Amino acid sequence: MFSTEIKAVATSPLTAQGVTPLTATGDFVQFREVYKSYGESLVVMDGLNLDMRADDRLVIIGPSGSGKSTLLRVMMGLDDIQRGQISFQGQPYINGAGKDRPRIDARLQKQIGMVFQHYTLFPHLSVLSNLILAPVKIAGLTKAEATERARKYLARLGLESKLHAYPSQLSGGQKQRVAIARALMLEPKLMLFDEVTSALDPEMVIEVQNVMLQLAEQKMAMIIVTHDMHFARDIATRVVFCANGKVVEQGPPAQMFKSPKQPRTREFLEKVLHLE
Repeated sequence: MFSTEIKAVATSPLTAQGVTPLTATGDFVQFREVYKSYGESLVVMDGLNLDMRADDRLVIIGPSGSGKSTLLRVMMGLDDIQRGQISFQGQPYINGAGKDRPRIDARLQKQIGMVFQHYTLFPHLSVLSNLILAPVKIAGLTKAEATERARKYLARLGLESKLHAYPSQLSGGQKQRVAIARALMLEPKLMLFDEVTSALDPEMVIEVQNVMLQLAEQKMAMIIVTHDMHFARDIATRVVFCANGKVVEQGPPAQMFKSPKQPRTREFLEKVLHLE
């Protein structure tokens, strides 16, 4: 099991695997006037604009239905947008303008990893098979190369003994760490985390959060949706508050949690922090 202490970058178990810190030059991710609705009555992204630097760890907060998870699904290419454009690493990535251009750049899509709330591991496959499937099918690694990479990641995540286990034999925290390892297998430039600890017991939450904090120490670019404001304070370089399909306010954690400028942000945080 992972130690709850955050190790320095030089000694982090993940550093040796080669998660390369990205240089904060230019605009890493840009959302421009992105519109997304489900039918005519449910608008979840209403002309949303958002910029992200390569060394950012954005934590997206907001009320239910504000489009937080949809933002991640759109960025991963799982949901379409009706209007607007998204760029990634300075290149056009997703567009919702007409049918004369490709909807998404599949090459850039492969450079994004996502971890979901409910693990999404294949139950009929072992941990090893879950990890090597995409590198072999998508990245063209041999089975031996992918297996070696999987062994290294599992060892660094404290899961080397679970190589041949099946998801049903793992705890919730172990499943989520396997899901993170699987996302890292393709060596993404951006990681997306959607409420990855909300279904876990408190003790297991620490296991998963520690992995994410180690990635943060290495400047891995991340967009994180969470209701855990304490974790948001620890990991975010910038907190983004969304409501009614728009970015209402954003800023560093200290400013957002202590002195938000917008009344809607203050109202939300007062309710959420009171519940905590």
